[in-house]
Amino acid sequence: MKLMRPVFAALCVCAAGAAVPAQTAFPPLPEKAPGAYIGLDAAAHAGAHSFAFGEPVVGCSYFYWYDMESGAHITDGDGSDALTTHPADMSELSYRSASWHRTQMEDMLDAGIDFLMPVFWGVPGQYDGWSFAGLPPLVEAHDALLAEGRQPPRIGLFFDTSILRFNAYGTAGEPCHVDLTTVFGRQWLYTCIRDFFSLIPPEKWARVDGKPIIFLYAGSFARAQTPEQFQDVRAWFQRDFGCQPFIVKMRDWQGEADAQYQWGGAIELMLDKQVAALGPGYDHSAVPGREPLVVDREYGRHYANNWLRILRMPVDLRPWMVHVETWNEWHEGTDIAESREYGRLFIVLTRVFSDMWHAKQLLNPVGPFVDARSVTWEGGADNGIAVRQSNGDGVWRTIEADRRNGVVSQQNAEIPDNRYLYFDVDDGFALILNGGAVSVEITYRDSGCEAFAIEYDSTDLESGPVSGSFRHGGDVALAQTGAWKTATFDLEECRFDNRANGADFRLAVRGGAKELAVCRVAVTRK
Repeated sequence: MKLMRPVFAALCVCAAGAAVPAQTAFPPLPEKAPGAYIGLDAAAHAGAHSFAFGEPVVGCSYFYWYDMESGAHITDGDGSDALTTHPADMSELSYRSASWHRTQMEDMLDAGIDFLMPVFWGVPGQYDGWSFAGLPPLVEAHDALLAEGRQPPRIGLFFDTSILRFNAYGTAGEPCHVDLTTVFGRQWLYTCIRDFFSLIPPEKWARVDGKPIIFLYAGSFARAQTPEQFQDVRAWFQRDFGCQPFIVKMRDWQGEADAQYQWGGAIELMLDKQVAALGPGYDHSAVPGREPLVVDREYGRHYANNWLRILRMPVDLRPWMVHVETWNEWHEGTDIAESREYGRLFIVLTRVFSDMWHAKQLLNPVGPFVDARSVTWEGGADNGIAVRQSNGDGVWRTIEADRRNGVVSQQNAEIPDNRYLYFDVDDGFALILNGGAVSVEITYRDSGCEAFAIEYDSTDLESGPVSGSFRHGGDVALAQTGAWKTATFDLEECRFDNRANGADFRLAVRGGAKELAVCRVAVTRK
């Protein structure tokens, strides 16, 4: 499946595709941070509020780049509407307005949000930009709510790492494509983080086990990476702030982080060991130059179904942190904030589900296959198993051969050399597994490729790539007889939480023409 990763920073004007000068050609990084909250020691954190690792919490990414006065992120360059969905009240809409920030935080309290993460696009030294100018009014609004005896959401950092490539950092406004294998590159990355936290009082920081939360957007924006890159970030943060950060990385980052998540939860639920990312749907119709992509909100059903899926997961297997994607990204229509189009529907829904999440409530699985011993997909008919829709790297076409209906793997546009067939097991059946074992039968045509393997979503987080979501379950070599044959795989520690690119298992096709034909799949509990 194609990774749907909307690049919200694409709306910023940048010199993408320009020649990348040598790293040494750029100005030195600013030694002084723009804010006063730096040079801290351990005493500065004494008694600070902190979430505990494993405690159920709900956070959201908070876009604050809007400004009605200038039209920034409100109207496009040609004067057209830049927003797909719209704030209910735009009269005070501005990153400069403490009143607007306050309204958003009051609504977050109504929604049961524990922490917010301003989406930060602060290039070192460019301290007159909206990323920096919008933080003091946010702090002012936070203070005002505290003065009234209310506790607004704590503040973490969502670092839009697209600035590692698109930034105009050079002396002539050229971009610096940051190389994290160099000391300068790692200092560049850290300076962005330092500058943000220097503007936020430490008593307001959202923390896990005392460590301030940092979500990192895609690592692919860096020119190059090194597995040691977070070691320097932690050491320099400790030096300047008297504690270490709680780093939550996307899957494409190298190096050891405290947790992992995946962007794209507004399109479909993204599950990792510690973090579940979800959202209400997606529609970037107002963004110029994008291919059409709409994931219908279904009047809240899409959002509710994502919440219900994680609330039906066994408590000891589910993540403990929910990233709601997003509070108010109105360009891409992923907002749950109050809007003209949906009113306060998504605020109310979030409150209902966040209350259940905080209480560790377990909902019973539902559906016709909860008590079934087996589920099947046969002849193109779904009886508890569905072949994933043809997209991304799971491309297929239907066939009819020897009075059998099925599908055959086809080349994909993403990685043409890789071919897969994805299968999704009914959630009611899958959730009852709770780490148990199954037998999987695959009826395939003995020709068209040299071999295939099964890879599945497992509770063993150390097995295979991406926290066990593609655990290897066995191989079959084809004899090229052209006959229909059946292979049986015994899979242990099955999770089946749709973490295999939105499915539960896949068949990886190897060699030859890479055309694997399948007409029947059956999964049976052991």
